[in-house]
Amino acid sequence: MKNKIILFSLLVFCAFCSCNKDTFHNTDEQVGESKVTHYVVLKLQGPGIMSVVKGDTFTDPGVDATENGATVPYTVAGSVDTGTPGLYVLTYSAVNKDGFSSSVSRTVVVIPAHEAADLDISGQYSYIGSTTYTSTVTKQAEGVYSTDNCWSGATVIPIIFVCLDGATIDIPAQATAYGELSGSGTLSPTGALTYVVSIPSQGINNSNRHWQKQ
Repeated sequence: MKNKIILFSLLVFCAFCSCNKDTFHNTDEQVGESKVTHYVVLKLQGPGIMSVVKGDTFTDPGVDATENGATVPYTVAGSVDTGTPGLYVLTYSAVNKDGFSSSVSRTVVVIPAHEAADLDISGQYSYIGSTTYTSTVTKQAEGVYSTDNCWSGATVIPIIFVCLDGATIDIPAQATAYGELSGSGTLSPTGALTYVVSIPSQGINNSNRHWQKQ
């Protein structure tokens, strides 16, 4: 009799579990017992790196913010002072209906003047003393360039810098993985590129890093 009771109990338990399993339906809002949350997708309107000449008006292109295809509001942290040359970061954020946040950033560089006509110093550069280490310089906006490495060796430090005349480089203060970095530099007619870099938090002041255009 005891065995029959145990067997009956197991059959009831299995039937209950089977019924519960059948009540789980996957939908756009739920998968099994797990609720689906749709993060806000933030898409920059305009480029991620922009420049504006000192004294000119900067118009923020903004972002498209959507949650599961529906437009939602967003906020902007940061501002651009077009009266002061430098690098500014605008961060756009939005929170979905479940309280989860998303964000995306844009860099705006205020340059002191217009660049020289037809100027573009983009290209591949090799570190002086070791051709193993290379750096790619890319023009991002008027007078503004990015490099995937201004340092050398195993330590890779990408930065954004300004060059308006093809010879003089300005590195506005900016955040890096190693702390705030700033500096200057030069580019010779032969393609010799020198960054003079300071990272105070690392005890680095005016360190020269020499590169040569390939």
